Parts: sequence; C-alpha cells; structure tokens
Amino acid sequence: MDEALIERIKADMHYEFERTAPPPGFPAFPDIPTERHTSEAFYELEQTHLWTKTWVMAGRAEDIPEPGDYFQFKRLGVPLLIVRGTDGEVRCFYNTCQHRGAPVVRDERGSSRRLRCQYHSWTYEVDEGSLVAVPDERDFVDLDWEQRCLPRASCDVFGGFIFVNRDPDALPLMQWLGKAAEMFAPFQTESLREIYRESVIVPCNWKVTAEAFLEVYHFKHIHSHDGVSVLDNRGAAMGLYPHGHSRMITPFSTQNCDRLGMASWDDWKAVDLGPYPTIDTVPNMVSCTSTAVSLFPNAIVPLGTYGFPINLFWPVDAGTTHLEWIYYAPKEWEGDELPEYWKQRRKVYNQIMDEDMQNMAPMHESMLSPALRGIPINYQERRIWHLHEQIDALIGPENIPEHLRVPQLLAPYVEEA
Repeated sequence: MDEALIERIKADMHYEFERTAPPPGFPAFPDIPTERHTSEAFYELEQTHLWTKTWVMAGRAEDIPEPGDYFQFKRLGVPLLIVRGTDGEVRCFYNTCQHRGAPVVRDERGSSRRLRCQYHSWTYEVDEGSLVAVPDERDFVDLDWEQRCLPRASCDVFGGFIFVNRDPDALPLMQWLGKAAEMFAPFQTESLREIYRESVIVPCNWKVTAEAFLEVYHFKHIHSHDGVSVLDNRGAAMGLYPHGHSRMITPFSTQNCDRLGMASWDDWKAVDLGPYPTIDTVPNMVSCTSTAVSLFPNAIVPLGTYGFPINLFWPVDAGTTHLEWIYYAPKEWEGDELPEYWKQRRKVYNQIMDEDMQNMAPMHESMLSPALRGIPINYQERRIWHLHEQIDALIGPENIPEHLRVPQLLAPYVEEA
C-alpha cells in the first residue's frame, strides 16, 4: 500500500463523487440466477470444484510454535491436520490413517514428533508424513510403505496466517494473493495476535453472507444511527484483483469527518483513535476511511490502524453458513481478560455484524420464492459480480448448466500485476 496507490485511491474517490452514471462502456450485468444460492446442484459443484482447489485461511503460525505442534482443521469438509515439522516448516496432511481410515490424532490440538493412529498404531513422522511403524508387519503381503504416506494438501504462511489448499498442485500462495497482498504490507501482521473471536450459524447460503460485505450500497440504510451514517457510499473506490480478490475504500460522511476534526472527506491526517495501541506503519488513509480487502472465496478483512477483524464464511450446506469473525491486533497486556476499551470495540463490531445478519436469513428465504426472479447487480456492487465470475472460473463454465452461468465481463477492469 504505497503512496502511489493511496493517491490513486483518492483520485478514484473524487471520480466516484462526481460521476452521474457508471463509466462509459461499463457492462450491463444480467441478473444473477437465484439458484446459484439455493440449488443443491450448484452447491455440489462448489464442493467439488471450488473448495477443493482454492486457498483458505486456516489459522496462525503462533498456534503451532514448536516442532511437532499441530491442530486439526475441518472447515473444508475433510479432516485435515496442520503441523509444524522438525525443520520448522508448516505443513498440512489429511488426518486419515492409510490403514483403515482412523484419525492419526484425535485431540483438536497438541504436540507430537510422531503421528500415531490410536486404532492400530500405524505411525507417521511429522515432516513428510512418511509411514515409520506398522505393528505385525509380517502379516501384510508386499506392503509398500512409500505408497502409504499421509496424503498432503498445499500449505503456506503469509503474514503469520496459515493458508491451506486441498489441491496439492495449487498455484503458490503468493501468486494467488497477487496484488491483494500489498494491502496488508503496513500492518506488521506477523506480530498481531488474536484478541477475540465470535461465531454463529446463519440459515443462508455462504454467498449471501459474503455478498453483504462486498458493497456499501446498503450501509446508510441499515447501519445508520439516529439518522447518521459514518460512511458516504457515493465515493467508494473499488479495485478488482485477479483470482477474485478485491478492495473497497469508502470515505467518511460529513458528520463523521466533523466528529474526527477532519476538514473534508479527503483530509487524511492522523486522528485520535482513543486508547487502542496503534500500528505506526499504517497510513493515515486507513484511519480516515473504511478500508477493506476481500480474499476469495470467503474472507473479508476491514483493515484498521489498531488491527482488524477477519470475517470468514464457511458453507455447512446449501442453506446454512458458519460465520465467524476473529479480531487481530497488537496485544500489549497480560492475561486473557480484555481491557475495557477492547470490550467496547467488541460490542460495537458485534452490533455491526448483528445489523448485517438481520437480513441474511430473510434474503435466503426470498431467494427460494418465485417472487424473486433474479438478482440485478449495479456498478456499486461489482465486487459481487467479480466473486461469481471467479466461482465459475474454478468450477469451469462447461460444468455449469447454461441458465446458471454468469458471463465473464470484468476482465478489462481487473488490476493485473
């Protein structure tokens, strides 16, 4: 997030405020078919083609600080095990013994230099998942130990965050993140720690939850208090990245600028953020706007001068989502008890999440109704279309019934490296 990018974002905001229509030549989006959110067939396509070959955030490097430390990860529909090797590398294996399929570890987290199935004690080492012990080996005919290693998934670490991808031949993580990674550069993310986490089950499709955070068209309508909104959606500057990632920087409203002592929405200066320990390398733009980045497919990150929450949307089934948000920030106090200012921040952010969730279940219910024939998307909501384009790209248009596809329209607007 260098100065040139910040100035370009400010120029984009000026353009957004002044425009009277979408940019010349911007495509008209056909309706998004509601069945993309409701049909079991489309859900199964996602399970087969999307979640098996995309990078997702699974945890933090400090969760497994020592060789042999591990934790289980089950968000992708299969039992995975993330472990730090004796060489310090973080790897991901399937938690599935290659004898009869029992888990090689049963605890949610722990530490061991050997992964020993508790059913028949087949044992694996933590670096390559190699099989190293088989009780009563004499009873197996031509057992090929090299073919019985623990299967691997792709695994890598960015900014202290562990990512996994079920595809062992996945595009390397940093190539997949691309330009989206630069949004995190000022935040010293390796030094951040989990402050708190929340989770809830929402009766709606996972895309309904994700889409709620990909636009601010809704903001003044559900997040205003006493008729005052802290943001002005008319100036939202958006950027589309390859692989479905995107950013959205939204200026403050006049009332919020006045509250913070800003002369105008583009008076990006140091402002008083109260008692929170801030990250001194974060540019002033972040504290004077709403700055958010999305990582395809299911992470939305509203960045802040004193850290950020990560909103994650995990599909349970076609009509149910496990929504969680985890706040990361500098931790400068001892013990597990949150300081009062963090308790207040937690209350405020949870209220924002509650306001968004009020619409999610009713929206999904309406999508099941014949009253909603399709979902029209406007220019302000183009990040939603970008999400759906990438979903189709991973599934493969040839695998999707024609009436459920979305055409690939946004390539000219994607910021390449």
